[in-house]
Amino acid sequence: MNKMKKLLVIALSLLVAITFAGCGGGTKTPAGEGETVTLKIYSAWAENNSMNVHLKPFVDKVNQKSNGTLKIEWGGGPEAIPTQQLAEAIKNQMVDIAWTAHTYNISHIPVLEGVKLSTYDFDELRTNGGFDYLDQLYQEKMNNRLLGHTMGGLEYNLYTTQKEIKSIADFKGLTIRATPAYQAFVEGLGAAVVNTAPGEVYQALERNVVQGYGWPSVGIVDFGWHEVTGYMIEPSFYKVDGAVLISNKAWNKLNDTQRKALTEAAKEIELETEEYYKTKIAEERKVIKDAGVKTTTLTGAVADEYLKIAYESAWNNVIKNAPEEGPKLRDLITKK
Repeated sequence: MNKMKKLLVIALSLLVAITFAGCGGGTKTPAGEGETVTLKIYSAWAENNSMNVHLKPFVDKVNQKSNGTLKIEWGGGPEAIPTQQLAEAIKNQMVDIAWTAHTYNISHIPVLEGVKLSTYDFDELRTNGGFDYLDQLYQEKMNNRLLGHTMGGLEYNLYTTQKEIKSIADFKGLTIRATPAYQAFVEGLGAAVVNTAPGEVYQALERNVVQGYGWPSVGIVDFGWHEVTGYMIEPSFYKVDGAVLISNKAWNKLNDTQRKALTEAAKEIELETEEYYKTKIAEERKVIKDAGVKTTTLTGAVADEYLKIAYESAWNNVIKNAPEEGPKLRDLITKK
């Protein structure tokens, strides 16, 4: 009888082990050299959105550098996973690769709100410890790895409809459409803030519900906002903090060649975006100038005060929400 029990226990143990392995419960073994792996990439933006302009070049680079052994397929945009739910899906490793922004992940890593405040170019963070620190935070708190940044060179500007801004005091009395990314800055300038969806901004400007707005240095032409804009304010501020992530689960499936392909492709995209946006910004500047939008360039003490408000208001928020990580990130990404 004892012998029968022992045999039964052994048989059940083997069955459990086989079932567990078949369900993928064990540690994933990296692909063998030459073995093909297919991953899906999900974006925070719809497929044809300009924020995805470097997504396909990234995918093509990975395919080429891996000798065709790492294929990345389009998984979907907000129609597949709504943008506001993407961070949770990333953390739960439901997404292999995410084309997103640090800003969208602050519910899980509050200090990421500070990435946009970097005074270094994103590629420079790879040599001063900033990139490694962000990667560490993603691995510890969201089960992901940071591969790279996808919108280097793209910053924000404020725009007004009719009023030319010559001093900080000129913002008082204005209502400006803002997002959480720069709301504290706009409030610090003395303006009132309204949060509206991009699709509602044109009408709000046209009807004088708002008298200004903030937006990246490229993109207002896509919405037609230049038709109801009088002035663009320089200098620009902050960085658009696009990022590409890979889940630990997906990373662990890959061999060294495939991992190297992803890493090198992300590094190249970081450098290429800097040049791309220089050209793109210049092109859009010409379009809006031809449409009658004038540029107001703040200088001297006014410009200094403008940027001081921009960065101090934002860092105050970051450190309030992430008192331990905030000062460390600030030290790593701020030029001395």
